[in-house]
Amino acid sequence: MQDQHAFQDLIPNNHCFGCGPDNDHGLMIKSFWQDEQHSVCYFRPAPHHSAGPLGYLNGGIIATIIDCHCVCTAIAKGYQLDGREIGVGDPVWFATAQLDLSYKRPVDIESEVILLARITEVGGRKIRLECDLFCNDEVCVSARLIAIKVDAQWRSD
Repeated sequence: MQDQHAFQDLIPNNHCFGCGPDNDHGLMIKSFWQDEQHSVCYFRPAPHHSAGPLGYLNGGIIATIIDCHCVCTAIAKGYQLDGREIGVGDPVWFATAQLDLSYKRPVDIESEVILLARITEVGGRKIRLECDLFCNDEVCVSARLIAIKVDAQWRSD
């Protein structure tokens, strides 16, 4: 992955709290292709990302990083389907239409989190993804997301 740029770093004007490099106060996750249908993200929680018990990652932060990883994977796929590098030409944007999470076990806040997303369906304006969040070699959260392609004008930069 060292020869790859993170999807988020190539998306222009990305101010998202979860993934935007243009948001100094955000989580700044980074996503990379493993192959044409699978992407990976590594995230190191900070102590202020805690749930009520200090040793565990907050569920909202978990939802945010899964959402952002999957939507950025959809954006990267959109560019790929157009035969372009991310950020080249007219912007490609996707937004979350549906996110379903299944929390299986608490996520240790002191350990690296790995997100593995896979594109399960591409059709029309929709891309469906599944994502597993791993911590300490265990699946802690599984998710399904539907991303919808939106017009570039939906953004209010």
